[in-house]
Amino acid sequence: VAPAQSLGGGGSRLTSGAMSRAGRQLALLLCSCCVAVAIPGGLAEEGCPAEPHQASRYVAAVYEHQSFLSPDPLALTSREQALELMHRNLDVYEQQVTTAARKGAQIIVFPEDGIHGFNFTRTSIYPFLDFMPSPRSVRWNPCLEPHRFNDTEVSLASLLSGQEAHGAGPGQGPGARTC
Repeated sequence: VAPAQSLGGGGSRLTSGAMSRAGRQLALLLCSCCVAVAIPGGLAEEGCPAEPHQASRYVAAVYEHQSFLSPDPLALTSREQALELMHRNLDVYEQQVTTAARKGAQIIVFPEDGIHGFNFTRTSIYPFLDFMPSPRSVRWNPCLEPHRFNDTEVSLASLLSGQEAHGAGPGQGPGARTC
């Protein structure tokens, strides 16, 4: 693993380092506890093979900031308040993906609980969760039927290309990132 370099400042940290194939297994293990976003295009643009598995190195970024958290994770909150907090964190993530891509990163790793926070009880986490039916028992495409199930927010952003995905369903507010 090449030495990491800082890509950010202020109250947040964005670090980057080039990794060899040998270091990827460790990175993948660490990513299993985090949220990772791959940023396509970097390999081909730098003259490396277009297929990531053919490249011998890539640039990774790790980002950390003080997340917007529930003021009292033990207290029940509304679904709307939970979504507002998560969208605030996702907005920060979206900005950081763009910044990291501009600085050459091809993958970025975020903290495990950075979107919704931590220290919840089994009951107080509920407004932050989405219902996902088993694909073995229910055939459902959330992009085509976003309102089929209650408490399921269909909110996908194309962070990979830096553009919002289109096709907002009824009831989606302005600026919503949807399928």
